[in-house]
Amino acid sequence: MSVFQLGVDNTTEINRNEKYKLFVEGNNNQELDAVVLQELLNNNELDIQVQTMGACDNVRSAAQALVKHHPNYYFLIDRDNQDQTAVNDSWDKFPDPNVYNMLVWHKRELENYFIDPDYLAKSSYLKPATKSKPAIDIEELKSRILTEANRRLFMDSANLTLAKLKKELREIPITAVVFTEFKDNALFSEKADGWSQLEQRSSILDTTIQATQAQFLAKNKIENIYNDFVQELSGGLHSLQYGTGAWLERMSGKEIFRTIASQCFEVLDSSNKLLKGKQQNNEIAKELMRLPLNQQPSDFQKLVEILKIRLGK
Repeated sequence: MSVFQLGVDNTTEINRNEKYKLFVEGNNNQELDAVVLQELLNNNELDIQVQTMGACDNVRSAAQALVKHHPNYYFLIDRDNQDQTAVNDSWDKFPDPNVYNMLVWHKRELENYFIDPDYLAKSSYLKPATKSKPAIDIEELKSRILTEANRRLFMDSANLTLAKLKKELREIPITAVVFTEFKDNALFSEKADGWSQLEQRSSILDTTIQATQAQFLAKNKIENIYNDFVQELSGGLHSLQYGTGAWLERMSGKEIFRTIASQCFEVLDSSNKLLKGKQQNNEIAKELMRLPLNQQPSDFQKLVEILKIRLGK
């Protein structure tokens, strides 16, 4: 199946007259990645159309296919399970035909930039005080984000383990259930629960892998991968804390941001109707994009700088 069948709704979209395009992950242009980045580029006078192209693999495939024919097409994907060296290289060497004009966020997902409490606290949409509750401030934001991250620690560590296994076993036909992300936090209240869930999946792998993968997929090695992710996220602390571990960068920012947005923010449309879900989240992020560039996360600043150079600005 071609890259265009995989990722682009209509092949004519990719051949429109706009000279510069930035392709990102997402099913349509109302997804957070497209909405946020278009706002960022517009606010910094960059005439670049942001367009979605399905999942990460679709964006990667398109980047490989188009780099020689469309050098002004750029591609940006989530980090997911990529190692730090590959991420750094994508920024340090850009543009590099060998990496297909593709940048990789330093954080796991775009939403991870919106769970930094210092940045998020700049929003005007934080819930105001009521008769029964005080206003949401930065300390409350920090507490809510930390609580949600602690609740997800072992499940996210297990999901990162699955992602690493999937990457290593990309060429092996294995039932999809093995790599389906865990969703139920109730199954992951303790560290041992994460390994227990992974062990059940590894039993399926034992019956499907080829002998050449046996060493990689030994149960003790899978458990070590899981333990390493717990250590990386937590920094070795029993309970997550700010300034320790990589949890803010490497956990599922998408899920944490959705929860925090619903708990701590209130967004009204022009008719005073309360927005919810994706619409609310998009508006929170778009407003933050309107802050001066020097108040944006460093990756956002770097993206604008790189693209301005490419456009000769």
